[in-house]
Amino acid sequence: MTPNSKLSLGLVLTASAGFVDAIAFLQLGGFFASFMSGNTTQLGVGLAGQPGVQGTVLVWFPAILIVLFFAGAFFGTLTVRSCGRRGSLYVMASVVVILLLVGVLRREGALLVQPVLLLAAAMGAQNAAVQPIGAARLGVTYVTGTLFNAAADLACSLRGETPKWRWLQHVAVWLSLMLGAVGGGLGHYFIGLDALFVPAAMIVGVMIAYMRLD
Repeated sequence: MTPNSKLSLGLVLTASAGFVDAIAFLQLGGFFASFMSGNTTQLGVGLAGQPGVQGTVLVWFPAILIVLFFAGAFFGTLTVRSCGRRGSLYVMASVVVILLLVGVLRREGALLVQPVLLLAAAMGAQNAAVQPIGAARLGVTYVTGTLFNAAADLACSLRGETPKWRWLQHVAVWLSLMLGAVGGGLGHYFIGLDALFVPAAMIVGVMIAYMRLD
């Protein structure tokens, strides 16, 4: 697989993460499936006894999301490290299963909160699916560090210390997440949790391309 094709697949994965996180944010009333910095801040606010985004003191809710994300990242990394090239496919397949499971449970009339929490585990696992290309961290579900790296690479490129256009790789990752979030917001507005089938299809497409290009 060439670096350019791997970059393209990684950007699609990042867009799918933005799609999922937007749906989770709207469904969970201001909590995140992938942005653990935000959930950690809300956990701290809850531990301080102060009301959070929902107007009440919540500790268990952000704590569960953080634990699930951690577990997903742990098992995702373990799978990739243990299974070699096929590990990424196994991780992506597990993410698809979780997305479809949440959608199916919704259709079966299950309580919405518990299934949606599983999205945090899916997003934690997805971070392990694609290895970095150059300086760009691909397939990730967060972009705070990506934005910093874009700014830092731009500054260094002006001094001739890094490749001239490398900073644009980081911008592309950020833009992919943002566009995915736009799609997730629109999808949730029109069809609710059924919109999770869209990022699931995106990831399946990445898996097919990955197998053909590998």
